[in-house]
Amino acid sequence: MTILVTGATGTIGSEILRLFAERRSPDIRALVHNPNKVGQVKAHGAIPVVGGFEDKEALVSATTGVKTIILITPADAAAVDQASNVIKAAQASGVQRIVRVSAIKADPHGPTNNTRAHGKTEAELIESGLNYVILRPNLFMQNLFMAADQITQQRQYSFATGEGSMGMVDTRDVAACAVTCALTDQWDGRVYELTGPEPLSYVDVAKILSEQWGKPTQYQPVAPEEIYKWIKSAGWGEWMAALARDYGRAYAMGWGNFTTPHIQEITGAKPRSFRQFTQEVFLPAL
Repeated sequence: MTILVTGATGTIGSEILRLFAERRSPDIRALVHNPNKVGQVKAHGAIPVVGGFEDKEALVSATTGVKTIILITPADAAAVDQASNVIKAAQASGVQRIVRVSAIKADPHGPTNNTRAHGKTEAELIESGLNYVILRPNLFMQNLFMAADQITQQRQYSFATGEGSMGMVDTRDVAACAVTCALTDQWDGRVYELTGPEPLSYVDVAKILSEQWGKPTQYQPVAPEEIYKWIKSAGWGEWMAALARDYGRAYAMGWGNFTTPHIQEITGAKPRSFRQFTQEVFLPAL
């Protein structure tokens, strides 16, 4: 059974390849946009196929003979077209299943451009005739790395989510769900919201981090509009600026304040807590 992983050098994709290697799963392919990262893929025993989401020839090559695709696309304005190109290539190549790593509460009418983009992709996938599993992670615990420098230098950090609680999820658990769903048809035709074990605000995160790091750390919320202005002035573009602003507004209002049992249901293991994440991933990297 040949499996193709797109977005294979990103945070979730890299962990997916590591898990396949750990299981000694054969015939794993990885779509790699940057040729300089081919070695990263080979290190996990995967077969690299160099090409971007816009390269239709590369997509045909990558999907030929593949049974299942784990479809991950970056969060940007081109994501809908990129995912659509993969779905079309999958149909043409006789792929049987796509495991889609989507986004929390994906919906064509959702509150952020990323929510809407993933909602459109989900609709296309469901209508494609392919078997599918859709995984919708809540806010990533790993997003704290965006504030790592601020934390180490100033002992404080800022996000635009106010004091809203969120069912933060460790991307390692998201990857584990994707791998499990790719190796069996047990979960086909279902949509899962993936969360950690408890809702936490960044106020809670600061308390946990202070306790485990042994250094007082404070969370200073900023207004969503301020995040928008800062990102746009930094040259990251309107799409990314609006993304941060609108996610901030939604999370501050409790949009992500929920948990589900789906990670344990799929993998058989409890989702990692934020304390585990800080001990095993975040603090060792500081």
